[in-house]
Amino acid sequence: MKAGAVGALMSADSRLLWRDPLLGWMLLLPIALALLLRVLVPRVDIMLAANDVAIAPYLPLIMGGYLMTAPGIAGMVTGFLLLDERDAHTLDALRVSPVSMRVYLAYRITLPLLIGTTAAIAGYLLADISPLPFRSLLVIALVAAPSAPIMALVLATVAPNKVAGFALVKVLNGINLLPIAAFFLPLPLQYLAGIFPTYWPMRALWSVASGDHYGVQLVIGAIVGGGALIAAAWALDRRLLRHG
Repeated sequence: MKAGAVGALMSADSRLLWRDPLLGWMLLLPIALALLLRVLVPRVDIMLAANDVAIAPYLPLIMGGYLMTAPGIAGMVTGFLLLDERDAHTLDALRVSPVSMRVYLAYRITLPLLIGTTAAIAGYLLADISPLPFRSLLVIALVAAPSAPIMALVLATVAPNKVAGFALVKVLNGINLLPIAAFFLPLPLQYLAGIFPTYWPMRALWSVASGDHYGVQLVIGAIVGGGALIAAAWALDRRLLRHG
């Protein structure tokens, strides 16, 4: 992507966020959630310990959910920016501008990828309730990252307006976090959740936390997540960018 085109697109995003500051504040939610977990989980642990219940076995489950929530929020914000641009007919203006639609699509994929990955890693470290080796955290966060642009692209492709977009976000977040239920299933039955891209980074995190190997899970996760991202990008390109 050309630096000038990226600068112009970032400037346009800044104006949209200025007009709708709620979206900007949403980007801080992963950090706020991490701080809440850092404070709340130890207190819950003390309360449960008084009743001889241990929370430690479920910390990877909690942080697996967080690992998918952080990029999901980044994708949600990007998706609403896309909806704003569509409703304001900005995409029509882009078709006659020096910024090609391919560059625009690459930008819309790359930005939530970067924000989602950064938020997931920073928030995970900040929460500090289920520590992982940083190398493991990094690669797992990278495999989880496509959920951010997938959320954005699906939201912009399917939602007819922002009101419907908020309802759709609830559905998409539910789908993203549905594989959490697999935590309570035995292997190999648990792998039925593998049809959801978000299962594999969660599964990798659970494996690291229990001292198991997780390389194959990361490879499968990268393939499934990458395939879902390509499909979402193709759908957006076909519906909005190519034909308007």
